[in-house]
Amino acid sequence: MTNANDPIPQITRNDEAAGSGDLVAGNVARLKELFPAIVTDGNVDFEVLRELLGGVVEDHEERYGLHWKGKRKARAFALTPTLGTLRPAADDSVEWDATQNIVIEGDNLEALKLLRRSYTGKIKLIYIDPPYNTGNDFVYNDNYAQPVRGYLALTGQIDDQDVALTTDRESSGRLHTNWLNMMYPRLMMAKEFLRDDGVIAISTDDNEISSLRVILSEIFGDEMLVSQIIVQSNKRGQTYRDIAKTHEYITIFSKSIESGVYEIEKDGDALPFSDANGPYDLWELRNRNPKFGKHNRPNLFYPIYVDPGLVDADGLHRISLSGSADSIEVLPLNSEGGESCWRWGQEKVSVAALDTELPDVVARQTREGRWNIYQKSRKSTKKVKSTWDDVAFINERGTVQAGDLGMAGMFSHPKPVDLVREIISFTTQADDMIMDFFAGSGTTGQAVMEKNAEDGGSRRYILVQLPETLDADDADHAEATKYLRKAGKPLNIAELTKERLRRSGNKVRDTRGSEKVDTGFRVYKLAESNLKPWQPDAEDLEASILDAVDNVLPGRTEDDLLVELLLKTGIDLTLSEEKRSIAGQTVHALGGGTLMVCLGNVGADDAEALGQGMADWVDALDPVQTTVYFKDTGLGSDGNRAATKANLAAILRQRLGDRIAKIASI
Repeated sequence: MTNANDPIPQITRNDEAAGSGDLVAGNVARLKELFPAIVTDGNVDFEVLRELLGGVVEDHEERYGLHWKGKRKARAFALTPTLGTLRPAADDSVEWDATQNIVIEGDNLEALKLLRRSYTGKIKLIYIDPPYNTGNDFVYNDNYAQPVRGYLALTGQIDDQDVALTTDRESSGRLHTNWLNMMYPRLMMAKEFLRDDGVIAISTDDNEISSLRVILSEIFGDEMLVSQIIVQSNKRGQTYRDIAKTHEYITIFSKSIESGVYEIEKDGDALPFSDANGPYDLWELRNRNPKFGKHNRPNLFYPIYVDPGLVDADGLHRISLSGSADSIEVLPLNSEGGESCWRWGQEKVSVAALDTELPDVVARQTREGRWNIYQKSRKSTKKVKSTWDDVAFINERGTVQAGDLGMAGMFSHPKPVDLVREIISFTTQADDMIMDFFAGSGTTGQAVMEKNAEDGGSRRYILVQLPETLDADDADHAEATKYLRKAGKPLNIAELTKERLRRSGNKVRDTRGSEKVDTGFRVYKLAESNLKPWQPDAEDLEASILDAVDNVLPGRTEDDLLVELLLKTGIDLTLSEEKRSIAGQTVHALGGGTLMVCLGNVGADDAEALGQGMADWVDALDPVQTTVYFKDTGLGSDGNRAATKANLAAILRQRLGDRIAKIASI
């Protein structure tokens, strides 16, 4: 346990700082900010909360919602910290030092928990294409007691747990309960990652669309539904009872009412005309909606007068709201002569028409002799529609695109790149971050790279994929296992995800030439924490204590420890790292000095030089605050442990003062 009197306290595996963070404590803190009276000694008094909220509290047993066996446990699991970590895999990566993209091999819920400190509130778009629950199509068998060990067993990394590699089709795979218990905690975690203007977009079909809508409404709120887009996913249709099914859905929810959904560029020549102020199109000012007219919009029914003598080169006439002897009165009448109304009020029309140089409300005479009033629209964008029938979005296109990369037959129903790129187009801007924690074929990564190449953006992606084992005897896996065996790689889906990203990155570079696009990615793999658990042997306590002296697992490297520290301190994994030799020790500065780490063996004689040198470097980097970590067993390597710790801590605190957020050891 941490000693409060220790100048450089050790962070053990059981400390909160060693985990992924306490979501429950965070929720209690937010409640306390709103209602201070309800929290006493860290506990919430629900009776006081009920009194403060009055009549809006639901206290009946029967209430609207979706309920299933395991829901309470699934919710609790989402709030449980993980004691896992991510280990860097530079050899599997592309352009490790330069890239901002991340690929994680592991169970996505554990990965999300680990990423929470570093990326909460930073993701603009989460797009996922989860298992559709059509049968034996997912292997997420959450082990609530030991989630990381359950994952290791599932992926063949340990064999002392009897956990099946696939979900049984009839006994569990088709049950809505299993799918909901898998999705619910992951969607709860997903919300934490979104920015206030962030959105989540989820592909699914009829099997779970109703359940998905209900749990998303519960997690995000009914009012946060942006749209349920219908996508034509194939032309011929799949036989489904008596109707050939040709569509799927993309369900979009936002983090807040002010969702960051943008308009997209119009197709073709959206602005066919031009004047001194730039391109424009002509939009009729009459309201064409038959529901509106003089009967219910009397303030929008008034005459506009056309001056037939004032006409420009494009045949557009000036208008006014006050007639003259030569002017022509125009009323908002429909094609049958019935009374309609204008879209704008008189004041707005007056302002637009009185521009003596280039009025934005004009008139034009039709071939039949009638007069129409137009607004000059300079808008080149349009709202996204809720029905997509573009041939580029058909699922077969995704299979063809995988084949274009030389990976035909290696993926089951990969999503088309164009589909994901379209979602990216109206939900992100040039420097946003995108997450996909069901990465599968890696389509999202390719779509991000292609979109950046298209508009010069610098979007980043975080992909998570379970290294689900492929069955060498399954005909559907034949091409994939053949390739992986020839390449000498493990037979799992994550290996295919990474290879897809490598090949699509090469394609983007070859296509775009010298244009700078980040086509690299860093690979991290889920593992148990680098810190040993305290597991004393009652029959040999002396050996247990000696073993615990070095609390870092055997075989773990300095890079492993650095990544775990980044996760625990909430620093972006891809921020630049600098190294410097100070007093014979390698010191790492990450996040511009936000985290300073020295994992060497430091004696008492070296403490002052090391402390002064580290303080000098922090002064030069000038972070707002810095956290300093040492390797616990490396402090006092000459036997004078207490003096080494005291000197280092005193120098750093004296030199840096309030800029020191924490000094600790692992």
